[in-house]
Amino acid sequence: MKNLITSTACIMIMLVFVLQFAQNQLLYQRVTAVDQAVNNFKEIVKQQGRIEEENEKRLKEEIAQILSCTIEEIKVTGDREAVFRGEMIHYKVEVPIKNIINQPGFWGLAEKKNSMEYKVDRYTTSEYIGR
Repeated sequence: MKNLITSTACIMIMLVFVLQFAQNQLLYQRVTAVDQAVNNFKEIVKQQGRIEEENEKRLKEEIAQILSCTIEEIKVTGDREAVFRGEMIHYKVEVPIKNIINQPGFWGLAEKKNSMEYKVDRYTTSEYIGR
């Protein structure tokens, strides 16, 4: 009976690690999808020479769908005035990443501390020629 109780406790503890591994894979997939969305946004910004409201809105909607968050939680900043070919364009995207730890109560972690801000802060060269 003692072995059964001990084995059950060990299995429960081991399951927490299996669940966390699955959570890590999900977070990795989501962050990769956000990076891809930001990269697509960057290519449009390069062609237009600046960040436009329409492209910013489209990026926010895509990221909100990927991360299951609200559009208001996503921040996009950068150069809003058009720059011509060869000049640098700055863009910064900040998004919340929630539920990093799958079972925060098991580890005694507060829900507020179970999140982080993921930031993409980069520059790209404009391809805008004024058309």
